[in-house]
Amino acid sequence: MTDSSQEQGSFTQAISDEKAVLEAGFHIVPTVAEAEVGAVVERVRTSIEKVGGSIIAQEMPKRMQLAYRIERPVAGRREKYTESYFGWIKFEAPEGVAKQIEHDLHEMTEILRFIIIHTTREAITFTPRVVFSSDRLEGKTIEKPAVVAAEEKKTVVSEEELDKSIDSLVS
Repeated sequence: MTDSSQEQGSFTQAISDEKAVLEAGFHIVPTVAEAEVGAVVERVRTSIEKVGGSIIAQEMPKRMQLAYRIERPVAGRREKYTESYFGWIKFEAPEGVAKQIEHDLHEMTEILRFIIIHTTREAITFTPRVVFSSDRLEGKTIEKPAVVAAEEKKTVVSEEELDKSIDSLVS
């Protein structure tokens, strides 16, 4: 009986030693001065590292327009945002610490919105869509080619010429 409890204990220990690769994407409110954005990111990094996480990659937040207006209550009134600083951090952390990181990010008033997802360690390269262009027609409007008017092609044909051409086609 002690053998099975020891095995179960070692199995539980093995699960808790496993590390997950996670990525946190976050929006920082635009009211934060651009010089202070780095300090907010450092607080996010500290939150990850205090639970045993190690940073794999990150992108510093850049100011961007939001797809829709986000409202949130702050001190009894609703703040409305149409832009923010967006950044992300990919990190490796022990299984089960995502809830603690979520709690820490939720407590930061500078963070407007965030998401934490499980991901892979490999770097996914972004390939932008290729758009072909030509400077040959720059500034010109492309128009339909002119169709030769059917009226211009009409010629008067006598009945004799018509009969001759029909006879030559039939024979």
